[in-house]
Amino acid sequence: MRVFTSLIVCGAALLCGCSHVHYAQGSGDAGQFLLQRAIAYGGRPIATNGLATISGDWRYVQDEFGVAVLLPVSQYSDVDAYLRSAFGPPSSQAGWSVRDVGVAIYLQRVDTNTEVGVFPPMSDEQMARAAQKMDEMVKKNTK
Repeated sequence: MRVFTSLIVCGAALLCGCSHVHYAQGSGDAGQFLLQRAIAYGGRPIATNGLATISGDWRYVQDEFGVAVLLPVSQYSDVDAYLRSAFGPPSSQAGWSVRDVGVAIYLQRVDTNTEVGVFPPMSDEQMARAAQKMDEMVKKNTK
């Protein structure tokens, strides 16, 4: 359960303040970008070769808690298929857990976006900081 709590806390921390966070424009294959970040954080993919390309418009933001990528909602199926090919079936409806693939990965559809988060394993202290950051961003965005 702790694994999925950290997944949700980190995802929310990165994405809650979308209107106030500066997203950089991505270029090239978004799938390779996600795969490279996952491996850098200690991810253990089951495949790295022969994966489909995820092209088109995408944006990302990265901080000390991980990376979040936004793509058009029309690319949700492509991203889901890519992640399943690279990491196997998801651990739960939330995504892939640190225990199973070495990093926490979540994938969801929100409004007009496909949102993907990739997060390294975290200590209790790091989870507390991520929760604090999320709380600050929620307060900032609801004033």
